[in-house]
Amino acid sequence: MLEFNSQTYQLERYPKTFDKSLRAWSNAELLVLDTIADRNIETVHVFNDRFGVWNCALHDKKVTTVWTYASQQKAIRQNLELNKLAVEVDYKTPLEDLQSVELALIKIPKSIELFELFLQQIHKASHENTEVVCGFMTKYFSTSFIKVAEQYFEEVNQSKAWKKARLLVLKSPKKSLPKKEFINTISWKDKTLQQYYGVFSSGSIDIGTQFFLENLELKSDELKVLDVASGNGIIAYEVTNQNPDIEVTLIDDFNLAIESSKINLEGKKVQFVCDDTLEKLDKNSFDLVVSNPPFHFEHENNIEVALNLFRGVENCLKANGRFLLVANSHLNYSTHLNQLFASVSILKQNKKFQIIECIKKR
Repeated sequence: MLEFNSQTYQLERYPKTFDKSLRAWSNAELLVLDTIADRNIETVHVFNDRFGVWNCALHDKKVTTVWTYASQQKAIRQNLELNKLAVEVDYKTPLEDLQSVELALIKIPKSIELFELFLQQIHKASHENTEVVCGFMTKYFSTSFIKVAEQYFEEVNQSKAWKKARLLVLKSPKKSLPKKEFINTISWKDKTLQQYYGVFSSGSIDIGTQFFLENLELKSDELKVLDVASGNGIIAYEVTNQNPDIEVTLIDDFNLAIESSKINLEGKKVQFVCDDTLEKLDKNSFDLVVSNPPFHFEHENNIEVALNLFRGVENCLKANGRFLLVANSHLNYSTHLNQLFASVSILKQNKKFQIIECIKKR
């Protein structure tokens, strides 16, 4: 339960977790709320409101929510409904233009690049009185927070700590900025991939995915393929290179990952889905599922998200269909996969990673 401005709110995490130490809000978000509690504001823009604490507590304001994850939208709706509040939310992506920004609230994300993309979006819609209040837990502090903020604002002030949380308060937007592209380019074989700021592994193809691609061999009858947690689309790209007749569906929770993969797979026979589960996909419909599944949730290590995806994979694979994934060896996914699939075997491994093959029961 959370109290703010003499009101009590019930907040739950989505997706649900069995880890009782994890809450649906942080002290950083509470410190931001406490800082603006007495202000007479009508409109506010919120960024990285992961579970909807700001949408709930500021429900009497005109709130614009910049969303990045499909699961974030579900969490916000869940908690608005839980508190019997209106569920209509004015959503924008980080790539859309905003109306004039008076006050913006940011829970600083793990990705410094994503933080900069947020600031750039705010700056484009700023005026001389625009203020940005950024919250973070002190254990995650980086001087990069300040360096990035100083590129966009003249005044960057850090607050004192409160319950291991701090604020950066940004004022006086700079009047002119050099033009900058918020897309990284990555070389892969003879291809140059592009991905927006904030998408996983910004400077290169991560080593787990490289290991997976070096050992990826498709079967001739695997013509309908699903790429789960597809990121910038590199695995789907390699799949279509092996067989141009393959139809690939890419699914990722992160909207900027999906937008990046649209750039990289232009002209291919592909479909894109921004979602955190596979529930909307047809059952028993894919010959092959490929994945480098996530186990990081911002600063948290949490395999529950991956385990939920594995259950979805089993549901949408055809009988005798294959699930190929790469994973850090220490995660011991095989124990969980053996409960879902007819056979589970390690095809390749090195000191850090395993490529696991799962076959669906008939």
